[in-house]
Amino acid sequence: SYVKSGGHKEVIEIGDDGDLYRLPIPMSSIYDGGPMITAGVVIAKDPEYGFNSGMYRFMVKERNLTGIDIVTPNEESPLIDMGGDVIPALTAQRQAHVYDFSTNVVPGQDERERGYWRDVGTLDAFYDANMDLIAPVPVFNLYNQQWPVYTYRKALPPAKVSRGSGGEPSFVDGSLLCQGSVISGAHVERSIVSPSVFIDHDAHVTDSILNEGVRVGAGARLNKCIVDKNVVIPPNERIGFDHELDRQRYHVSEHGIVVIQKEQRFN
Repeated sequence: SYVKSGGHKEVIEIGDDGDLYRLPIPMSSIYDGGPMITAGVVIAKDPEYGFNSGMYRFMVKERNLTGIDIVTPNEESPLIDMGGDVIPALTAQRQAHVYDFSTNVVPGQDERERGYWRDVGTLDAFYDANMDLIAPVPVFNLYNQQWPVYTYRKALPPAKVSRGSGGEPSFVDGSLLCQGSVISGAHVERSIVSPSVFIDHDAHVTDSILNEGVRVGAGARLNKCIVDKNVVIPPNERIGFDHELDRQRYHVSEHGIVVIQKEQRFN
């Protein structure tokens, strides 16, 4: 494959002389069906939904042919979506293999969680998967100490819930508060508050996802929103209550989730 640029160094093979057998291709499972190579993290940009990432494994068929190459897109058969186009095409070519997640044995997991899987290929699916995490009895439990989720964490102070500058009390229920976040006399329900988010007094945030660095001004109201990184919501702003108005300014998903893009500025 040929990659012009990227955030990391790549090994690049150009032309028909590329030899996949020079790469590490271990057969990690007897169920693989053949030698596999891992593509690492593949990041794609969709004009409607933004960035998407995933890790993919490809079966090596020949020295310069993988299973995915059998259904390489062309003008007559464009393949746009992995789940909707590529996998059905591989199935038609009798090249698809499946893994049964229900057979996973995860320490500390109960029967409700067995086989948990969510395809987050749309905004609504992404939203629903996040809401799974804040259910009273979550179907995917982040607090399973026998099977911790390892991720990158910045050196930030603990989350803080306090009264506002004028003594306004805070209310938080059914939400996840990440490190470095501050709830200052605000009302937060059924929401995910990412690192370094600040929610000022008398703001109400319900059924929403606030990404890192978001600031919500005093008296603002957010309902069923996905707010991307570093957005500053002005005081007394209302988003998520009038979809006709919201569509004039933001993207609104099929199920009514309002998306405010990264670092958006308000007049």
